[in-house]
Amino acid sequence: MIELHPSGALWLPEQGTALIADLHLGFAWAQRRRGELWPLTDAGAKEKLDALCRDLNPQTLVLVGDIIHAPNPSPEEAQLIAATLNIKPQIIYVAGNHDRGQNYQSEWRADGIRAIHGDELPAGPEPGTLTVVGHFHPVMKLRDAAQIKRRHRAFLHGNGLIVLPAFSPFASGTDMRDEMPAELQTYFGKNEVDVTLTSGQKLLPLGPYKLGRNGFRASRPATR
Repeated sequence: MIELHPSGALWLPEQGTALIADLHLGFAWAQRRRGELWPLTDAGAKEKLDALCRDLNPQTLVLVGDIIHAPNPSPEEAQLIAATLNIKPQIIYVAGNHDRGQNYQSEWRADGIRAIHGDELPAGPEPGTLTVVGHFHPVMKLRDAAQIKRRHRAFLHGNGLIVLPAFSPFASGTDMRDEMPAELQTYFGKNEVDVTLTSGQKLLPLGPYKLGRNGFRASRPATR
């Protein structure tokens, strides 16, 4: 059994395992080194991670790649990363394309679940296995009561693949309706994809979507 969590985590209650992707720890420090005037803050990443651990009390936390934002962190940056990851669960580190030079494993497997970062997608589904990836930072736009479009982080689930939203508070995300990366379009093909949005506090299932001539759109009305 799998459950989606409003934080952006995938929860495996029977195993006591949570999976999150794309923490990008040290983002602001890395941007400063590039000459950009970012405030030196993690924007609440540690508080968000601590809240997840209090809510689910996982025995194991799988970090599905892009754990840090840039290689060779400064001493202050490294201290922040260590403090953020000083948590109770056992941590499994899966390498992402931002984790260059880190001694992380390439994937994690348990009970029919495979976690890889997703910068290199498999050609197709693996029989009997659910593949969990990050990397794509999926979001979708919805109009609020004032008819203003707002971006919400999204889970995508289809063709044996779950794409997790980015856990980093800094990640703005990629709009899946109009900007879905070609790798995901190829992988999903004509298969229906269940889309679930998260506000960070609540989940909103949108129902099945499908790729077609008009892009990634609802294939039939969602059940509410």
